[in-house]
Amino acid sequence: MPHVVCAGVIAVDHVFHLPAHPEQGQKHRASATKMVVGGCALNAAAAVARLGGKVTLAGAIGDDMLGTFVRQELQRLGINDRLLATVKEAPTAQSAVFVTPDGERTIVNYRDDRLFAQSLQIPADLGFDAVLADTRWQAGAHALLDAARAAGKTAVVDAEAPLAGLDHMLQLATHIAFSEQGLADFIGTADAAGLEAASSRLKTWVCVTRGPQPVLSHDGYGMEETAAFRVEAVDTLGAGDVWHGAFVLALASQQPVAGALRFANAVAALKTSRTGNLPTMDEAETFLKENEQ
Repeated sequence: MPHVVCAGVIAVDHVFHLPAHPEQGQKHRASATKMVVGGCALNAAAAVARLGGKVTLAGAIGDDMLGTFVRQELQRLGINDRLLATVKEAPTAQSAVFVTPDGERTIVNYRDDRLFAQSLQIPADLGFDAVLADTRWQAGAHALLDAARAAGKTAVVDAEAPLAGLDHMLQLATHIAFSEQGLADFIGTADAAGLEAASSRLKTWVCVTRGPQPVLSHDGYGMEETAAFRVEAVDTLGAGDVWHGAFVLALASQQPVAGALRFANAVAALKTSRTGNLPTMDEAETFLKENEQ
């Protein structure tokens, strides 16, 4: 399987399952809780590993107990941490995550700016087939996208707000996947017209993911819709990140864009339909066969 490098946010999530969205100023009792690794880049890397790909994670953690937990979990998940830096005196990024019975999640995150002041050096012997970078760690994203462009490799950007002043970095990508919030922040609107405007401005392939709604994509010539799969959502935490991981792995495996979009939609749907392990390649392929159009 291909080798993917993921760069960006790495965090520890403290997840609380609640019977309803918390009310302001009230105490609430969770029905369950757990501590898991998370963050955009780590979630995407975990998806790549679970699907059978080789993956290296680039980013930074603190020199603390949570950082140690991240290292241990990366080993368990089969994610290479050679590009993971430890920043002394900075805390590992962490989030409080509230999940309600409909699968929706509310996130409160803390990230120390010192974690994102680190540069990224790409070892000459790294070797990779594709990269995925989010826009939170701009120095790391620039370095990784530059390396991908120099090597002629697929480079995907997870484009989340804020995006002001990042046109040059985005233009290094071969594929840009906006969230609705990211597209609205970048161009002013998250609809089809906004995506067409983003494509014209950036001169590259773009798409916008919209949860259970079809993914809209624009290749510079025309707009396409890729339908999402209908499932009963149980847990949407990290679903977008998992989508990005599946999408970049499919592109690295030489799938056409249309197939990569459908594959990513399937993996994200499977992830939201349950709590626990991420989908495997066998599960994703079976799901796609069962839902052939």
